[in-house]
Order: sequence, then C-alpha cells, then structure tokens
Amino acid sequence: MKKIEILAPAGSYESLVAAVNASCDAVYIGGTKFGARAYADNLSDETMLRAIDYIHIHDKKIYMTVNTLLKNSELEQELYDYLFPYYKQGLDAVIVQDTGVLQFIGKHFPELPIHASTQMSLTMAQGAEVLKNKGVTRIVTARELGLLEVKSLREGTDLEIESFVHGALCYCYSGQCLMSSMIGGRSGNRGRCAQPCRMPYKLLNNGKQVSALEDKYLLSPKDMCTLDLIPQLIEAGIDSFKIEGRMKRPEYTAGVTAAYRKYTDKYLELGKEKYEIFRQTHKSEINQDIMDLQDLYNRGGFTPGYYSERNGKSMISLNRPNHSGVQVGNVVGVKNNQAVIKLIQDINAQDILEIRDGSENLYEFTVKTAEVKENKYSANFKKGIRIMPGNCVYRTKNNRLINALSAEYLEKEDKILISGELKVETGKPIKLRLFYKDTIAEVIGDLAQEARNQPMTEDKLRKQLIKTNDTAYEFKDLTILLEGNSFIPVQKINELRRNGITALSEAIALKYRRSAAYGLLKEQDNKQDCKQEGTLSYQEDKKTLGISAAVSTKEQALAACEVPEVTNIYLESDAVPFTDLTELTGYIRNKGKNCYLLLPFIFRKATYENFLRNKTILTDNTINGYILRCYEEYYFVTKELQTVVLNKELITDYNLYVMNRSGAEFWKDLGISNFTAPVELNYNELKEMDRVFHDIIVYGYLPLMISAQCLIKTVTGGSNKNYTKTSDTPCCGIDWNESVLTDRFNKNFRVKRHCRECFNTIYNSQCLSLLSNTDEIKELKTRHIRLNFTNESYEETRKILGAFVDSYIFGSRNIDEIKDFTRGHFKRGVE
Repeated sequence: MKKIEILAPAGSYESLVAAVNASCDAVYIGGTKFGARAYADNLSDETMLRAIDYIHIHDKKIYMTVNTLLKNSELEQELYDYLFPYYKQGLDAVIVQDTGVLQFIGKHFPELPIHASTQMSLTMAQGAEVLKNKGVTRIVTARELGLLEVKSLREGTDLEIESFVHGALCYCYSGQCLMSSMIGGRSGNRGRCAQPCRMPYKLLNNGKQVSALEDKYLLSPKDMCTLDLIPQLIEAGIDSFKIEGRMKRPEYTAGVTAAYRKYTDKYLELGKEKYEIFRQTHKSEINQDIMDLQDLYNRGGFTPGYYSERNGKSMISLNRPNHSGVQVGNVVGVKNNQAVIKLIQDINAQDILEIRDGSENLYEFTVKTAEVKENKYSANFKKGIRIMPGNCVYRTKNNRLINALSAEYLEKEDKILISGELKVETGKPIKLRLFYKDTIAEVIGDLAQEARNQPMTEDKLRKQLIKTNDTAYEFKDLTILLEGNSFIPVQKINELRRNGITALSEAIALKYRRSAAYGLLKEQDNKQDCKQEGTLSYQEDKKTLGISAAVSTKEQALAACEVPEVTNIYLESDAVPFTDLTELTGYIRNKGKNCYLLLPFIFRKATYENFLRNKTILTDNTINGYILRCYEEYYFVTKELQTVVLNKELITDYNLYVMNRSGAEFWKDLGISNFTAPVELNYNELKEMDRVFHDIIVYGYLPLMISAQCLIKTVTGGSNKNYTKTSDTPCCGIDWNESVLTDRFNKNFRVKRHCRECFNTIYNSQCLSLLSNTDEIKELKTRHIRLNFTNESYEETRKILGAFVDSYIFGSRNIDEIKDFTRGHFKRGVE
C-alpha cells in the first residue's frame, strides 16, 4: 500500500520544527510575501533558506505558499527576485492560486513543481487536466468534495491529490469569497481575511427572523476532524493529508500531526480488516486522542466535513465562533461566591476553565490544583456573576497536554541516525567519514601524534565522537580503526566531529540545490522579458463602447432586449429551466443581441453530468458563447461541447481573476482572449492592464460568498448526505425566496439558493455603481461595460440600463446616482 504524506502547517519556524519532530512528511509555510496567511509568523528570507536546509537534512519536503492573487506590478517587478533564492536553495514546490503566477513559474522556474491551491476551487479531474497541461503536478481539492467525488477525481487524473483532513473550514468555497474584501477592505485572496464569517448574523425571510435567537453564528463552520475516516480517505485515493492551522501554536501543529501520523501508519501497517479490529479493541485510546485534538482546538465540536455530508446544521458551530474547548464538568452547587463543580474529566493545575450558561461565558478561571474526574472541585468567582447549578464547565487550555507536547516535540529533537568511521594512524592525518543514506562526508584533521604516556584508546575516541546532543544527528553505529599508539587532544576530536557534521549537513542540502542558470533567463533579461510581456496588446481601440447586461431572470432579459445600446446579454444558466432555454435565447438573438450563457460558479460532478445530458440545448445556434467561472467549465465547453468546432466565443468571468498580464497569457495559451476584470483592482491597477479586458463590471450586487452550505437547512435542521438531484425544486421543501442575512450593524445581505447546482450565493448589502465614473472607465479602454442584475424587476432593469446608457454612451452628466451604492474597490483597492 502506498505511503500517505502527512502535510503539516508551519506558521513559524518553531511550528516547522515541531512538525518535523512529530514525524510529518512535509510542511507548507509562507514567506514574507504572497502567502494566504499574511498575519502568521511567516519566515524572513534568511530563515526560509535555513528552513529549506533543515527540512532536507531531516528528509522531509517543504512547500511554500505563493497562493494569493498578484497585482501586475508585483508579478512583473517582485516575483522573480522573491522566488529565485528559494528556487536555488532547493524549495520542493510552490502552492499557487493565481494563473498568472502559475504561468510565470512554469516559464521562468521550470524545475519547480507547482501545486494548485484549494483557492482555485478544483472539484473534478477535468479541472485538474486543464492545469496539468500548464505544469501543475498536484492539486489541492476544494474542501467541499464528498468521498465519492474524490474517488472519481482520483480515477480521472494521474496528478497527486492533496486534501484537507483537519482544521478550520471556510463557509465559502475557497477563492470565491469577497466578503472580507468588500466589507472591510481586507481581501482573503490577498491573505488578509478578517473572518466576517465568524461574526453573528440573523436570517430573515419576508422581514421576519427565521433563525433561532440562540443560533447567532450562521456562517461559522465547525472544525473538521477525519481521524475516523482515515480508511475511507486512503481508499478514495488521496496522496497527501493536509492539516490546516498556520495561525495556531506549535503545540497544535505537533499534536495534530502526531495523531494523523499514528493512525495513518497503523492503517497502512494493518490493512483494512485488521485496522477495523484495532479500532474496535482500542476505542478508549482513540477517543482520548480525539479529545486531545478537541482540547487543542475545536469550534462547537468536530465535523467530518463534507466527505460524508453535503451540507447541514450539524456542520455549523451556531453558538460559538472560536475555540469551544472540552466540557470537564457541571456546576452542582453554589454558596456565596463559590461554585462546586462535579468533574466528568480530569483537570490539571494551570488549566483554564470557563463556566457557561449555554454559549455565554459567565466566568473564566485558572485551576490551582489538579483533580480527577468524578470528584468535586470548588472555585471562587466574583460578586455579581449569576452562576447557577446546571451551568456547564469547559476547559479551553489543557496545561498538561500543552506541556507534554512541548516536552516531546519542541524541547526534544527527532534525531537523524547516521553511521561513522574514524581512522587514526600514528603520523598521519586523522580521517572521519559520516554516512547518511547515500550521502557521504569526509573531513581530515591534524596528524595523529606518537603518544608519550597514555595512548588514545578506542573507548575514549568513541566517548568523544558520540557527543552529538546539540546537533540533529545521532550515531547508530561508529567504526573506529586505530593503528599505533597515538595521542589526539580532546579539543581536536571535538573539532573533527563538528566539522564532520557540518560537512554532512552541507552534503545533504547540496543534493537539493538547483543550478542558477538552468532553464532560467539571466536576471536582467528576465526582467526585460516581463516588461515585454506587459506591453502586449489584447484589444484594439473601438470607437463605440459596448454594453453587456448579465441577467438572472427572464424578466431582466426581456428588459435588456428593449434597450438598443445593449450589445450582449449574459444569461445565467439557471434563469429558466433547460427546457425553456432555447426559446429565451432565440428571442434574445431575434432582438439583435449577442447571447452568452453564464455558467455556474461551481461545476461539480452532478452538474457536469446534468449539463452533458442537455448538450443539444447548450450548443444551440442561438447561443453565441459562454462565460466561464471555473476550470472544469473550460474543459466541459472545449471537450464536450466542442466550442472551437462550433465557433462559440469564450469569456472568463471576474472570479477567474486575470489580475496581471501573465494571467491573460495563461488563458490566451488556452485559446481565450476575452476576460472580465477582477473586482478587487482599483482604477490605477486596472490602468496598468488597459486594453486587456472585454468587460469591466460597473453595476450590480456582487456575490460575496458562494457556499456549498444552505442557510435554509442550517436554520431548519435539514441536511443532505448525498447530492444527486438536478431540478430547481428546493430539496428542503421550503420555498423561501426573500431570505436575507442581517449583520450586527443591521445591514442586509440577500441570499439566493441555486438548488439545481446545490449552492447558495450571498450578495453584498450595497450595490456597486460606477455610474459617475464614466471618464475613468473609458480611459481603461475596455470593450464593454457590464451591468449585473440579480433581483431587479423588469422596470428597475430598464431604468438602470437607461441611466448607464445616458452616462456612458451619450455623455449625460445630469444622472441621479443609484441609492445606497458603493464604488467597491475602484478607488480604494486592496492591500
């Protein structure tokens, strides 16, 4: 059975060491730039180089996160110089989200393996194959996939598959979230997510609250733990078990890594049948290990994630968005300001406990003396706090566990076993050879002198040489060849040992070094090449600016058809049932408009198969082309629908993030030259990309989240184990069409269910409007402005289109601005 990689998070150098000592196979870590955890204790340039060598000396791998979106200036001016030292040092792989970064690395760092980040929302082998052709060697799957989907992916690609098995879950598909960005200016796509999903919300329908008063954290998933699913995950074909947690402390990294190492290796050792017997006979041990993981961090308990459940209330930590801890007891009595707690778990001195009333934390205190379960423990509390019998007591810090992990994995080092051979011959230089696997290092010392009194014995030489406590090494065997009566000063033996270990470390690290010149342009030529790429013109100036109307309903499509200046209508694929689609697209074409289908934000296996069944409808000659939102869709339209043969036009939507000219080159290589501008670029950044974009969005309620969760199921208690439906009918049986999320500032975010594809969209509370930015938009030399219509009526659609036509086409300056609007990032941009 193949070995499974345990991939540990390293948010700091200390966490990296802890992961190695806990027997990980690889770590993923961020440097000073371009990583998705900008607020982690990321490594400095010098420390990263040291970390690469440390990892290789310990026979592990290190993957660096370059998994944010890069602005054009960053890619052209900074990326090469940033990566080049790590490339030379022997970095094992980079984790990438931005297609421009992917394109750039494939061209300028051809020996560097590329892992496609979970931020790319990959759900099928078809998407993986698109990236394989661009040099990707591994994909990190979307966290939302079920076991059957992972297995199908495994059967369809020979790329390595890496999947998350433990830690925090995002509410939104990774890479599709704009909530933090649009609300607070901190972009998740730039590594600065402020986690608005962990804030309190209410769900309203038709103005009435439908979520329970106590269920405040509707967007806060529980943490994932799949220790019980290890057999199924291995059998599904996952190559690398990825642990989330670069923002966590080193003890967390060590504890979680050790747990997954233990049970993964046990399954590989025993096989399926014997491992099941092991599980049945070691239940208490397994339960204790899971409890230790909960002690380290959990939100409202654990969930197995999406591997066994499509969505549902049981996956959400509704009452608490942060560490929930472990329940250790209950208050059974209160006298004056003292609570008596009946323990259901052992507690330790310096544990931190919380007394809670439901989810409300009433009082936090530190345990003074240890006590065992079933006994009672008394704790004083401050006056005025209303603690009552029945209140639950939780532990949020297990001091014994933290200390044990620190002693085992932080204070001690996992030693590398080496062999040695010392040769001492009187009158000749002493020689020490060290062996580690296929690496040999030899150092030569001073001449061995003739002994005047007591000659050096083999035991004395061995005693000095094996003193490797302050190094990463330990001798498993040491051969000493001693000829003649020689004398060697002790300090010379110590010096020889130090030099030998240094030489061995350098020899191991040297095997990973890359030639500075191999496959690369010279530094100056490289930078000039970047500038030349940046001058490529993708569009030619047009005298007339086109208008594209993206519509979600039939009524909006009909309204757009009545505006002569609208050139393109982008029709959401679920605006009408497939059976009615060609009637509507035919009407649009008869009105003299180009008609394109907006494909779903997420294109999973069930959706792929459903669209394939409707291939005849989708390739109708009334459809000019398709707006792509994910990599699976590119494969689908080019391979299944044969768009090249049918002469259909393809346009990437904003969420495929052509943030830089290198990203445009990526898609151009795949035959696409029409791109929608990302909504996180400001005016100046868009100006760097002039002539690149087919569309710039100037109006609309932008999607903030695309989620596999269903808010209706969350508040009603429904769940969906296995998704196979292909109709628009809600599987929960509840017809709530006017649902909105309300935050603590009473801002309303409209929620739309896409039941055919089984995902929710949460829209911004404010409408994007660049109605008064006509001159600036025209300076960007886009071919079209695009207006996104979501919930507008026929009349509202006509009115809004009319305002933009007057402003952008006829140059009117007396236009009433949209009420309660935002300019998004057009002015401010993101960090």
